[in-house]
This record gives sequence, structure tokens and C-alpha cells, in this order.
Amino acid sequence: MNSTLDPDRLLDLILERCIQICEVGSGSLMLISRADEVLDIVTFRGMNPSVRTKVKLRVGEGITGIVAASGEGMIVNDVTQNPHYISIKDDILSELAVPMIVEDEVIGVISLDSSRKQAFSEEHLELVSTLANMAAQIFKNLQTFRQLEQKNKIQQVLIDISRTVTSTLILREIFDDIMERLDKSLNLERGSIVLLDSENNILKLIAASGLTSEEMEKGVYLPGEGVTGKVYESGEAVIVESIVNDENFLNRLDNANHFKNNPENVSFLAAPIKSDTDVLGVVSVFFVHKKYVDLKTYLDFLQVVASVIYQAIRIQKLIDEEKREISRENILLKRELKNKYKFGSLIGKSKSMEKLFEMIQLVSDSRASVLITGESGTGKEMIASAIHYNSSRADKPFIKINCAAIPENLLESELFGHKKGSFTGAVADKKGKFEMADTGTIFLDEIGEMDLNLQSKLLRVLQEKEIEAVGSVKPKKIDVRIIAATNADLEDLISQKLFRADLYYRLNVVNMLTPPLRERPEDIPLLINHFITKYTSENVKKIKGITREAHKLLMSYNWPGNVRELENVIERAVVLSQLEMLDIQDFSEISGRILYGEEGEEVEVGVDPEASSEVASSKFSPAHLDALDGRAMEVVVGEVEARLIKYAMKKFKYTKTRVAKFLGINRNTLDKKIKDLKIDY
Repeated sequence: MNSTLDPDRLLDLILERCIQICEVGSGSLMLISRADEVLDIVTFRGMNPSVRTKVKLRVGEGITGIVAASGEGMIVNDVTQNPHYISIKDDILSELAVPMIVEDEVIGVISLDSSRKQAFSEEHLELVSTLANMAAQIFKNLQTFRQLEQKNKIQQVLIDISRTVTSTLILREIFDDIMERLDKSLNLERGSIVLLDSENNILKLIAASGLTSEEMEKGVYLPGEGVTGKVYESGEAVIVESIVNDENFLNRLDNANHFKNNPENVSFLAAPIKSDTDVLGVVSVFFVHKKYVDLKTYLDFLQVVASVIYQAIRIQKLIDEEKREISRENILLKRELKNKYKFGSLIGKSKSMEKLFEMIQLVSDSRASVLITGESGTGKEMIASAIHYNSSRADKPFIKINCAAIPENLLESELFGHKKGSFTGAVADKKGKFEMADTGTIFLDEIGEMDLNLQSKLLRVLQEKEIEAVGSVKPKKIDVRIIAATNADLEDLISQKLFRADLYYRLNVVNMLTPPLRERPEDIPLLINHFITKYTSENVKKIKGITREAHKLLMSYNWPGNVRELENVIERAVVLSQLEMLDIQDFSEISGRILYGEEGEEVEVGVDPEASSEVASSKFSPAHLDALDGRAMEVVVGEVEARLIKYAMKKFKYTKTRVAKFLGINRNTLDKKIKDLKIDY
């Protein structure tokens, strides 16, 4: 019973074993067709093949039909004495019939026949009944398995089609790709997409599978003509189980004569391509209807495909109507949704980053305003994106604006919009960023640079949930979540009367401080690997990684520009490097900054300028460096490490465990470096 995943093969094996057990010559296995309450012979032994089409017993008719209706097995050891017996073979004298029952439902009957009287016993009835019920359960499970396979296949095709729709805005490419994927998934005989030509009021074939260009030219229908025309006219999807038996089927493309399979086995499915108010066309497929495959499930799938086609057409119409702003935001949204911001773009394993991730999860689904603070280059915009795309507003607009990048006299119009004629140059009404972000999120970067007058208008948005465009006298209600960011000290700006205290408290409902890179050195290796992978791919390079010496150099740097600076340094090194491993010479600017500082002046080698009195006082001048020809990197990096360890040893009073923790290395590594660098303490 568990030797096959083919339902027909399973039923065939069960009948064969039952005939062997009862030592008889013939038999049949029938399944109940609930559509017309008829017993269909699925498999048989010892009978003329014509029995499959000639014998159609109704439920309740004959011994087999009675068993199907009652759900109880029967033994008839002399059929000549049973008035209900219907002869299907001349030499049959005994019959055993048992129901196949699963979940209290009779799904079929096993019927065994013998040419001798008294051929069956109660033991036969009991044994075959047990086998029949076990077979019924396994058969049902196989049907369920097939249906799950069908649904999984459909789900994968929908995912692939969605990727196509988001990767191109060219309708021809989308339509052709959809037909290609439908062909591969359903093994189509043929398939097509027809759209209404409104000028000529005809349905014209614009994409197909399995058709030549000449055949495509014939694919023209009038609304209401044939099955395709009726689907368009009614707006209702249809199933034609067999195309040769449907009178509405026009066969305009001479499909039946070119099919790979018998047309009697070919089904036709069609679904309307429609909006809320109009039908735009029809998508249809011809394919062989296999047993135990639910056509209704495939029709539901085709209707989803039709919906995807409509969405593609709708986006194209937006572009054609020159709604550039809407189209731009749509494309940006799709591009950002690919990343999904499940913290995949935020990298870190340090405690400060883990705490930040936890905070993002906590605040994402709230409506509270968020103020993100921290140094420049720490990833404030990415955190804002993560909050939005992990919230219930993820499928709504996410609008970003840098308050410091736009002149003060234009920022108000940019944020709140303006009416035609409200000022010189206002030749038409314009939506502001707040109105574009309605139902979604707006990210106000560099909020500390905003003018005081604008701050008062922003406060009103937070308090009243409404905006007023420049030149308008009628406010408009909006639903926008505000996320703001700044690298300035707003409390200091408040004391200087450069920032409104009431606005600060409205924005600062939730404060998220982004840690600088120097405070999370354990994240630097992760970021290095991430940026190398990213820019190696973007620049089609074959860089495999970074050498140990270069890694030490990057770990010893203070990174005043934070993650942004690290990313720029890695990108530059990847672009310019000609080797498979980034080496220390690829980061010469970092070596220069460590030795000479940001402004080029000669400085002591160390990581803490304030600690210079505690670190060894020798310096590297250009003359000293020239004398180290061939060993410059080794000596410089070794000197940096040695001075850093000495500084930490003094700072933590020679407690090696605390020193190792401060340096971000383990105790054994610290001991090895002290030995290799010959550090006295």
C-alpha cells in the first residue's frame, strides 16, 4: 500500500492483491462520482476492456450499488438467487462487494467475482473490508498529497511572476514571461492573453504560448463571441472540462487539430482581467486535465494571474499619463521592499546593536513619533527604514526628506505643498511630502536644521493631524507617522532658542541613539566582510577577502566618520585593488590618518588623543618612514599595537582580563601579542 505515490497504481495493486487472497478470477474497483452519483470503474481484472465504458451502475443499483449506498459489505454466493444482481459477465456465479470508507464516507467499492458458487466466506469479507478501508485512507492521503503538490507549484509560479512584474515595466516582457511560466507549470497545449482594443471594440490577442505569428493574427474576438468573448462580457471566469463537448467553443485558432494530446482530455480555463469597474481582457489556457487535479484550484490560480496582469497594465497607464511622481515612489517602494528591512541591512552583533534591534521591534508597530540621534554616518536613515518596513504601514508610502539639503524658502512648499499662484513660479498645484506620505511614514533627516517658523507648522501636524499647503486656506487631514533624525544636540539648540522645546518633546516620544562605530569594534569585521561582498559583486571583482595585516590596521583606526567612512574606504579599496586579497597598501589613507591625523599634522601613534602623555612619545616622521623601506607596514602596525596595549595596561592597572576586554581580544591573544611585540610592563 505504501509502495507507490500514484493513486491509480495504488488502486490497481489493491485489486490485484484482493483477487489473489480470495483466489478468484476477476474483479473491479469502482469510485463514486458525486457529480452524478455513478460508480466509475477505475481498474479491473479478468473482464473485457469495454466494461469500463459500457457498465455505469448508479449508487443503489445492483449489488455493487447497494454496497455503495449502504456502506456495508455483501457476499452473494449464488447470484442466480439474488434479484438485485446485474450481470456484467456471463460465467459469474458468486460476488463479494465491500465499500471503501474513509472518514465515514463511502468513496468506492471493491467487487470480486467467481465462476463457482460458494466461493466467498465471512473471513474473505472481513479481510477484504479491512484492506479496502486501509486502501481508501491511503488513496485519500495521496489525493491530498497531489493537491498540496499542485498548490505548492502554483505558489512558486506566482512568486516567479511577481518577481517579473517588479523587475520590469515593459508590458510585452511581462506578458511573454507570464505565458512562459504558465506553459512550464501547467504543461500547456496553448495559452493566450487577449486585451480590448477600445478603438475598434474587439478583443485582440497580444501574448500567447504555442501559437505561431500567423495564428496570433487570427486571435480576434468580439465581446460576447465564443467562450472568450462571454468571459469578457460577463466578467466571470469559466471552466470547460472538455473542449470537444462545449457548444460555445469556437476553435477559431484550430486548436483541436494541433494539440499534442486527445482533445477530449483537454480542458479550457479562462479568467477576466479586470479592475473594480471595468473588464480589460481575458487570460486563458488549454491543458490536459489529469486525474485527481482540482480544476477549481487552477481557475483560482488563473484569476490571481489575471489580477497580476491588471496591476501591470495599471502601472503602465500611470506612466503613460505622466504621473511621474507617483510612478517614482512606486518604483522606490518596490526596490526597498526587496530588502524587506528585516534588519538584514543593519549589521551588528554588539550589545548596543542588539539593544537597538530590540527597540526597533518594540516601536515598529506603534504610532508614536521616533527621534533618532547619533553621530553622522551611523545609519540613522537605515534605522528609520527598518522601523517603517517592520510596521503595519510597510505597504504604504515611505517618504524621506533632508531638511538641511533644501533652502528654507523652499522647504515649506516641499513639505506641505502649494497652490497655483501662491508665489512666483507656482504655476500649478503641487503635493507636499506630507500629503504623499498619507497613511504611511515620513522621515525628516537633519531636523535640527529646520527654521523656527517651519517648526511651528510641523508642531501643528503632530498635534492636529492636518496640513495646510502654501497659499491654501483649507487644512487637510492626514495620517502620517513621523520619524526624525539629527546629529545635533537638540537640547543645546533649545537653550540657544534655535529649536522649539514643545516640538522636541512631541518628536522625542521614543528616542533611539545610534552608537558610533568606535564603541562597537566587534561589529567592524562583520561590516568589512559585508562591504567587500557588496562592492565585489557591484564592480565584478574577484576579491576573496582581506589580509590579517590590513584587518589589524582597520581595527586600530578610530573611524570618526563611522560606518559611512568604513564603507567608503572599502569601496575605494575594492575598486582600485588588482589582487584577490585586500592588503595594507590598499588602505594607505587610513595609515596616513593614524600617523598624521585628519589635517596632515604629525601625531603620536595611538587611538586616544587625550591619552598622548601616557603613550610612548616617539613619532614617525617621513624621514623615519623612508628608513623603513620594505618593513614600513610591519613596523608601523606593530608600534600601534604595542602602544595601544601599553596604554590599556596602564589604564586598567595591568589587569590583563580587563585589558583584553577593552581591546576586544581574548586573554590568550593578549599574552601572545605581549610576547611577540616584546612589551615590558
